[in-house]
Amino acid sequence: MHKCSVYCYKICSQTHCSDVLSCPVLSQNKASQFLLRHRRANTLFEESKKGNLERECIEELCNIEEAREIFENNLETEYFYPKYVGCLGSHRAGINNPNPEPGIPQNLRTCIQEISNQCLPLPCYKNGYERCVDGKGSFTCVCKAGWRGQRCEQDINECEDPEFPAGCSQKCYNLPGSFMCSCEKGFYTQDNIHCIDINECILYRSVCVEPSQCINAPGTFECRCPLGYQYNMSSHECVDLDECEQDVCDGECVNTIGSFSCHCDGRKGVKLAEDSRQCEKIPKCLDLYDHKHEQILHLGEQFYMHFRLQADTKFAAEFDFRTFDPEGVILYAESLQDSWFMLGLRSGHIEVQYKNEHSIQMTSAGKAINDGQWHVISVEELMGSITVKISKEAIMSINSPKRLFNDKLKTKVYIAGLPDRNESLIKPINPRLDGCIRGWNLMNQDASEGVKEVFRQKESKHCYVHVEKGSFFSGEGLALFNIDYGEFSEINTIKLDVVMSIRPSSSTGVLFALVSNHSVPLSVAVNLQFFMDGICVATLQSLMLCYPDRLVVEMKASADGLHITANSSSVSYSDSETLSMALSKLNSTMQGHVHTYIGGLPGQSASLLHF
Repeated sequence: MHKCSVYCYKICSQTHCSDVLSCPVLSQNKASQFLLRHRRANTLFEESKKGNLERECIEELCNIEEAREIFENNLETEYFYPKYVGCLGSHRAGINNPNPEPGIPQNLRTCIQEISNQCLPLPCYKNGYERCVDGKGSFTCVCKAGWRGQRCEQDINECEDPEFPAGCSQKCYNLPGSFMCSCEKGFYTQDNIHCIDINECILYRSVCVEPSQCINAPGTFECRCPLGYQYNMSSHECVDLDECEQDVCDGECVNTIGSFSCHCDGRKGVKLAEDSRQCEKIPKCLDLYDHKHEQILHLGEQFYMHFRLQADTKFAAEFDFRTFDPEGVILYAESLQDSWFMLGLRSGHIEVQYKNEHSIQMTSAGKAINDGQWHVISVEELMGSITVKISKEAIMSINSPKRLFNDKLKTKVYIAGLPDRNESLIKPINPRLDGCIRGWNLMNQDASEGVKEVFRQKESKHCYVHVEKGSFFSGEGLALFNIDYGEFSEINTIKLDVVMSIRPSSSTGVLFALVSNHSVPLSVAVNLQFFMDGICVATLQSLMLCYPDRLVVEMKASADGLHITANSSSVSYSDSETLSMALSKLNSTMQGHVHTYIGGLPGQSASLLHF
């Protein structure tokens, strides 16, 4: 029988011994003496002695408080005592097993177990622990940096855990027990944590080609070209930047080399704002009442109609007529070249000329009707005469013994003009007539209604409802004059005198302009700014854009200077050098042919001015 020393806390039974601890071998006599020795703790002073495992729990049964006195800590007590009680319950009678089987040892030494090394076998995670510390019935795993947990089994994600921040300034990659910092393109690191910008402009001094300049930026660089250009990294040069592709203008955008310009359509009631990009509404100075009516026909363009008549049809025409024009053709009818009838105005009075194979006549009568008011005019062929009436009152009756067109079945009627061949007129007359007609009926034909429907669909044929003498409607027309300024100037020296009496209807527009080819050497805007080749050379100060009364503006320009007056308004001029260069260029341009425009510019030149 093997016996182990009591001081190693491993007691072997008579039948077996634990493999954990090797015990010295005692003779049977010595072993019997050892087991039969007297209990030493049953004395009067037992409570005054320090707790002893043999005395308290081997020589007699101990409770948990007595075990706590022995170990003097909870960990070892809580580790030892449950095993101690469990052993007693399975091997010793009188506790949990009142009838022990034969051969079961009754000595309490059988139930004393050694508190083994808690670090064997290793309880810690192999990759995460640094060392294992054996405790009193427990163990402690000391973790390496980057690991945590009771067994050091949890990797710390330094890239996300706020308690263990990696500190990377840009990119962070978590690794088992560690982490790695990385930098974006254009940066480098010296301490594996913080990223430092690479200054490409210093590192690669020839990376940008002149005239561009290298501008360093965090993580990158820029080859910056002059305003209006952008750098082409493929060709390594500054190329024109098409700003119009970036929607920089509210209206029309025109790209130029190194720049751009924005334009607003004044005919749509907008102008360029002060930022030179946005379009803003043009303030109205005066309401023009520029409403048109689809049933009022404008006589600004000539047109004609064919009529196929019955054999007994007589010439007839009736319509309402309005004009301020003193002279022009209202209608002209012909069947053959030798038979025709003309109704027009001369000095504001009705004039009739006609010719057929039987007679030729011209007559004028009635009061002047070019007063801008509506007048009902009728022409009717009667038996042996032709009657003309104004407002149902006959003003002339012309003898015509024969039919006007001699029973010709086909008649062509021209409105507001003459055919190309008009040499047959008795007295020449201006064919152009600016006026309006409404409620018209020709030859008493139902076909007239069909023609009216065609005109209703063409806005250019519609006439204004309200007009005044001298009125000029914005965006709808302009006056062109071919003036030879050389007749009024000395040789190689221009002399230009312009006097205007104006009352504008809007705050922007062109009053006066000289146009040469596709350039505008001189122009005057409604806001009384004076431009030479698009450069403002003079401006009237302290003048309301919408002045209530007529304003008389006088401009005198010559090679020596520019002088402008407008009532009592003061004028500011550009610097003398700019003005001198502009006048010299104007003088040179006016040696050639120029067009003079009043009240606007032709469409192709509209983009040359910015007001």
